[in-house]
Amino acid sequence: MQRSLSLLLFVILAACKSGDGDSDQSTLTVSRPPSSTEPAVPISGGGTMGNNPFPWNRYFVTEFDQIRVQAIRDSLGFVANNFGGRRNAMRSNPLAAARLDYALSTGLTGAGQVVSMIDSSMRLTHEQFAGKTIYSSGNPPLGGDRHGTAVASVMAGTGANGGTLGFAPAADIHQGYLNYSEHVDWDKLGVYMDHARQVGAIVSNNSWGLADLTVQDRDPATYFSHSSVKPYVDGLKAFANDGVIVFALQNDYHAVSASLIAALPLGAPELEPSWITVINAVPEFDDDRILSAQRISTACLETARFCMAANGQIMVARETGDRDYEIGVGASFAAPQVAGSVALLAEAFPDLTAPQLRDRLLATADNGFFDHTGWRTFGPGITHGYNSEFGHGFLDLRSALLPIGQAEVTMASGQSIDLGTAAITSGPATGDGLARSLAALTVLSTDQLYGRFEVSADVLADADSRIDPAGKALAAAIHPDSAAGRSSLNAAIRSGSGLAGHRGAWSDPTAAALLGSTFIPLTAPDNAVGVAVLNGNGTSGLALHQTFDLAGGNLQVGLAAMRTDGSIMGVSVPHQTGEVSSSTNALQIEYASRIATNTALRLNAETGFASGDGAGMVNNFSTVSYNRIGLALEQADVGQSGDVLTMFVRRPLGITRGSAEMDLPMQFASGQTTFTTTDVSLAPVERQLDLGFEYSTPISRTGNVSLGMLHSTNDGNSLGRQAMSGFVGFQFNF
Repeated sequence: MQRSLSLLLFVILAACKSGDGDSDQSTLTVSRPPSSTEPAVPISGGGTMGNNPFPWNRYFVTEFDQIRVQAIRDSLGFVANNFGGRRNAMRSNPLAAARLDYALSTGLTGAGQVVSMIDSSMRLTHEQFAGKTIYSSGNPPLGGDRHGTAVASVMAGTGANGGTLGFAPAADIHQGYLNYSEHVDWDKLGVYMDHARQVGAIVSNNSWGLADLTVQDRDPATYFSHSSVKPYVDGLKAFANDGVIVFALQNDYHAVSASLIAALPLGAPELEPSWITVINAVPEFDDDRILSAQRISTACLETARFCMAANGQIMVARETGDRDYEIGVGASFAAPQVAGSVALLAEAFPDLTAPQLRDRLLATADNGFFDHTGWRTFGPGITHGYNSEFGHGFLDLRSALLPIGQAEVTMASGQSIDLGTAAITSGPATGDGLARSLAALTVLSTDQLYGRFEVSADVLADADSRIDPAGKALAAAIHPDSAAGRSSLNAAIRSGSGLAGHRGAWSDPTAAALLGSTFIPLTAPDNAVGVAVLNGNGTSGLALHQTFDLAGGNLQVGLAAMRTDGSIMGVSVPHQTGEVSSSTNALQIEYASRIATNTALRLNAETGFASGDGAGMVNNFSTVSYNRIGLALEQADVGQSGDVLTMFVRRPLGITRGSAEMDLPMQFASGQTTFTTTDVSLAPVERQLDLGFEYSTPISRTGNVSLGMLHSTNDGNSLGRQAMSGFVGFQFNF
């Protein structure tokens, strides 16, 4: 590959006097250079830039794929800017400094965007523009000029063959021809801005200025209100409605006042919301932040509140040949980096207005390496410091693409909840079922600068709840009644009577216990029917149980009816629990039988259903069904008289069917969020399965010791989670 390397220094050149425009200068032509046979920036592992099956605005990015980031860093166009030690001022890769590697790693390329420039002509046949649609205003020379070719390549070069990798490599280009040897024709410039607007350009780059005219020399309001300049200013104002205007400041390091044309918003404030000025600086940086910067051009000066910096020492395309390059140095090549970045943001956030895109760049510029003398508020809670030297700081695409401030999710009611705040809380009977159901969906979130991200809907659910079985077993083992309970069970196993109704330390929770209620027994005198009042933690109800003596065993049947405020089967809506209520009906069956000397078999099961009202993002709950089942083998007098060994297998309580009907924000169009009513399953994908044992034995006339082990598969009704639990408890009565 032929390549010439030289140093290009651009000093602002333009006349300050209006000239007559030629009629043919107002034409707009379209050309499409043939596509290059070389791929654009190959990425290791297959694919090319622009081959993005997952559009950026479909992701809530909290971290980047470092493998893809490194692939961009290893691409030839990126490596071409690793200037090494040619000059001390050129050891800082401008693409890495601006975090372009992070932006391109997501698949963003500026595809579908048009970037405009007013500059000298570009060499249309250069390999960096192959395959692009080029719109031209003012009949630029076909062979191209040095400056225009260089600027265009920084803004939108494809990076093919290791050449200039532009900041929006897949964007199309509009060029408005500016002849630096002629006087400024404000009428033509106004036409160029109209053409840029007509072709849908999202940004206009201007790496030029009015020679020797600064804010200190002329009052911007007076100068740009002159009738001769009005066509251009009107064109800028029309373009600024839907596009961002970027201007390079002059290269004079010692300048004490900003270029007059770049500071135009000081005289036309309505332009400022869509305006950025850019200076040239070489930073020292690591992968986290800018550590320091050496300013090369003028400072931001009077334009500080809408100014930022980029590294204008960069590989650029030359007009001398289709594969010729050189090193460009100047603010002229810092500005198109910002312009190309606007196109990337427009691709990432298609719903943002031009002022909002501009604000994202300024508000996320790295300003941690200098002291701030002014602060600007860009949105609720978003304040950014700047100073007269570096403006808002250094271009940082990585931060501009991440959510800014606290992101929110809008509810159908018009209220919002902070992203990370649960809209629905799962319970032990749900496990990870709720989160997994939501994970298959996406919802829209909005950050504090109006950036919209499609995020996995599981951010709306809290982490699954889990009951600690060992803690509950230990509490039961050291309860004052534990010795009496063990003695009663031992006697029942040996005699074969009164087996039903015994509960050990590992006993799994019933629905009533899950809902936090306690039993207040109101047993009938003849004990034929047991009655209990349920009360506690917002749950109230009534339970009935009847025990039947059958041949070879005991059968106990129980019915319970409960009302719960604040949740349904442990599922709740945070901060709106007062609006949620549910009713639960349960059937419990226990059968216990002596099957051999000192040996009994116990079957315990429960099934039921619940229904309830919703709140917040939950309209309501469908009927929820649940069950649990367990089988235990119990032996008495295994090691010594009075002890009991229980070995069991069980499937603890879990929801088998049921859903929450939720209104989820899933689309944004025409300035409005569209909500979709979706049934979100509450049932776990896989249920928990327990294997365990419990051994309880007397150790003195008044003492008791209990120990046990439990292995759980899909622990907490969460797929694939394994857990081992154990306890040892001592209990003495004094």
